[in-house]
Amino acid sequence: MVAGFRTVIAMDAFDGGLNSKYEPQIIADNEAQGCLNVVFDDLGGVETRQGHTLLNTFAVNTNACDGLFTARWNSGNESMVAFFGPDMFVLSGTTFQTVPSGQGVFTTGVTKYAQMYQNLLFVGHAGTAYKYDSNAALYRHRIETPSAATNGGTRAAGGNLAGDYHYKLSYVNTQVVEGQVGTGSSTLVASAGGESMLLSGVPVPSVSFGVNTKYLYRTYANSGVSGTYYFLASMAASATTYNDTIASSSLGAAAPTDNGQPPSYSYIKHHQERLFLTETSTNPQYLWYSEIGNPFIVKSTSFIKIADGDGEKITGFGIQGNSLVVFKEDSVWLIEMPDTDPATWRRKKTDSKYGCASQNSVVEFGNLLMFLGQQKFKLTGFYALQGAGSVDGATVTNISQDATVLTSTNVISDAKSDKIEPDVFLFQNSYKANAVAIQFNNKVWVAVTHGASQTTNNRIYQFDFVRRDKSRSGGSWVPFTGMSAKAFTVYNNILYFGSSASDGKVHRADNGTFSDNGSAINSYYWSKEFDGGRFERHFDKDFRQANFTVETLGNWLMRVFWYIDADEGSGNSADINLNPGGSLWGTMRWGSDVWGGGQTRKDVKVELGQAEGKRISVKFTNMNTVSQGFKVIRGNVYYNRRGLR
Repeated sequence: MVAGFRTVIAMDAFDGGLNSKYEPQIIADNEAQGCLNVVFDDLGGVETRQGHTLLNTFAVNTNACDGLFTARWNSGNESMVAFFGPDMFVLSGTTFQTVPSGQGVFTTGVTKYAQMYQNLLFVGHAGTAYKYDSNAALYRHRIETPSAATNGGTRAAGGNLAGDYHYKLSYVNTQVVEGQVGTGSSTLVASAGGESMLLSGVPVPSVSFGVNTKYLYRTYANSGVSGTYYFLASMAASATTYNDTIASSSLGAAAPTDNGQPPSYSYIKHHQERLFLTETSTNPQYLWYSEIGNPFIVKSTSFIKIADGDGEKITGFGIQGNSLVVFKEDSVWLIEMPDTDPATWRRKKTDSKYGCASQNSVVEFGNLLMFLGQQKFKLTGFYALQGAGSVDGATVTNISQDATVLTSTNVISDAKSDKIEPDVFLFQNSYKANAVAIQFNNKVWVAVTHGASQTTNNRIYQFDFVRRDKSRSGGSWVPFTGMSAKAFTVYNNILYFGSSASDGKVHRADNGTFSDNGSAINSYYWSKEFDGGRFERHFDKDFRQANFTVETLGNWLMRVFWYIDADEGSGNSADINLNPGGSLWGTMRWGSDVWGGGQTRKDVKVELGQAEGKRISVKFTNMNTVSQGFKVIRGNVYYNRRGLR
């Protein structure tokens, strides 16, 4: 190329996202050495993200949000439920109403986990677990085991009893599921002539368990307290007495012997018509599971030890194909389930070298399962489970997992956040369990605690995973500030987040404005350092002019900076007017204003002045001004090549 020939640097796309790990000169052309509060479109353009607004202008209390969920009922309706402090709330319009039975029963500051199943929302939180129904009723998940069935009996003539008897009681919940029977009563004796027995002191269940009915059981005559108990009668939950006149020959079926209760759990997952649970304190390496089709009964033998005694607690669950993925603190396990029979399940450790730091960071997108990973209890980045196996008869490695190839012998964890590793190392390890993620509109949103001395989630990283299929990019990461989220949910197809600050608030994200509740969004995109390519790299250049295609978003200015040779100063800048021109309906003045709708985008020339050097980078910004944004589609920088210096 002849010296002095006018040359162009093409900036065809800006959608590669942040690359804070590598030198600005060697990152991909579409990547940014710095960016904040921007998103990308399908054409490769970069623009200011949308802001957020308050959902509830009246705070529910002065606590952070410990859980935010959308219950989707069989009727087609949805309910947003939120947990702040010790209380549970349900959204009504733009106000959160208290759930009467959910006041003062939860632990402040402890994350809540929920799962929909059988038209119920089950909620666990390292303590008492609850179920919430479409009638806004909240009851305990477990079915209470009664105390002794009676504290005495009065004999009377005219019955069919003769001999020694013992009684037991069980409770039946609002879903007509019977729990475990309680302890046997003392011995009650009827004379040989045939009597009735008036039982007194029959216990009444706590209202919080949602018991509708009680079942009373009795032994055959003279079979002792350890004999078999048979169904005697169904009683109202509030009944405290029962007059027994039934002969042994008329008793019903034997009482259940192992209608066990779910343990106190945090993490919960529905899979293959069962609930899978983790015990939070006594056995944190046990995976418990309910009876098939019955989320209320967990038998005493219905558990799997996930490497019991290895020093790692279970930290969460995921589902992929027919397998239950069990995350631990430093490893990942699979429960392969070819069918619903636990006898066929296989527990295997995967080849993943990382564990999971937070259940709420586990997120599904495409055919991947991504999580915030750790190694030796130290945060290391985001990973998606990948597999290797045979596809259409050919051997393929490092393919995305699916139901066909996901087996324990070929699953590994593939790093998804290598390009933002310096940022990841600033996530606060002490608060890693608070990390929370959600997939919305083909993007993953992850809220984390970022920066020294920070104690709450103060930053969001958005992963635009749709770009993972483009050869030039494996997905784009961008940090968001001005959004403090501890919980996410999608309600009526809109994304919301509960505040990590102690303010009792829920916010709507992506609200269509360039304002965060009236505050400015500090939005910028700083490109790589362009040098003209390998053959132009070491030549001096006179950078003369740049052209950018921008969208005319409104009657305000955006600013473009340019920096020469890694200039650490403020660079040089010019402002671009984003006024679309034309006229606004209802304000046009005939004879003086220009009729028309104006331009939706335009090409803008920026004179670079005497900019001499080997490399150039550009930075777009909305100047951190409220209700203002920018969008740049593509650009070119023109220069004259000089000699080698």
